[in-house]
Amino acid sequence: MGRSKKILMIKALVNGNWECYEANALQPGANLFNFETGLYETFRTLEHKPVFLKPHLDRLFDSAKKIDLKIYFTRKEIEKMIKEVIDQFNDPNQRARILLVPNKVIIYTTSLDLDQNIYNGVSTKTVTVLRKDPHIKTTDHKDCLDAYYDAQKNNCFDAILINDASIVLEGSRSNVFWVKDNTLFTRRSDVLPGVTRQTIISNSPFPVLFEEINLFDLMRSDELFLTNSGSGIIPVIKVNSSQINNGNPGPITRELLKLYDIWLKNEI
Repeated sequence: MGRSKKILMIKALVNGNWECYEANALQPGANLFNFETGLYETFRTLEHKPVFLKPHLDRLFDSAKKIDLKIYFTRKEIEKMIKEVIDQFNDPNQRARILLVPNKVIIYTTSLDLDQNIYNGVSTKTVTVLRKDPHIKTTDHKDCLDAYYDAQKNNCFDAILINDASIVLEGSRSNVFWVKDNTLFTRRSDVLPGVTRQTIISNSPFPVLFEEINLFDLMRSDELFLTNSGSGIIPVIKVNSSQINNGNPGPITRELLKLYDIWLKNEI
């Protein structure tokens, strides 16, 4: 008989009480996700301190209003629960998550485990998928999760989502920025209002313009990078079979990587 696969268990704080779940039961979009549809936020810690927590909670509370999902705890109470979860975990650099589902606030964390090689540039592949409501980070996330798994199976960091007209939208778990002629671009709408995306828009020394781009032109960008709250800024050096900038992160991306490290440290 073959060995049975070890089930990963995660300790989560549920409405202020500790419970244990299988990891897939807490993963939005997974077939085994154990809760009714709700919202989620994922953020990282640095030296046991949450990074950019305010905009994450702002988005959570704003989204809850939009879908009429009642939160039975105050913001201060949720912040206290977050601190309890972060403090009890031994790794100072964590990937923490808040799940807001009917009648429950669930908070848990895992090690961040960043692969530093991603900052030398990653490969991506395109997948034709539309997020059901791109402006809300909903747990109804199966299409994006499937796109991400498809990218991972092809040794890619993330899937870049496009529509039927090959217009670029966002990553399955990231936002997309590109550089052309020393100008930085991203989409204005129909994408998740990412916290790291907004951090760059607000703080970048390079002007950020809002524009749509098709896949043909994206693959001919001078530079390309993704953003998410766990990994920050991730240079992209390949889309499908097309290399970006001869397979190297470009100068604007490299400068933003340095600045992002400073912005992170200013948060603690």
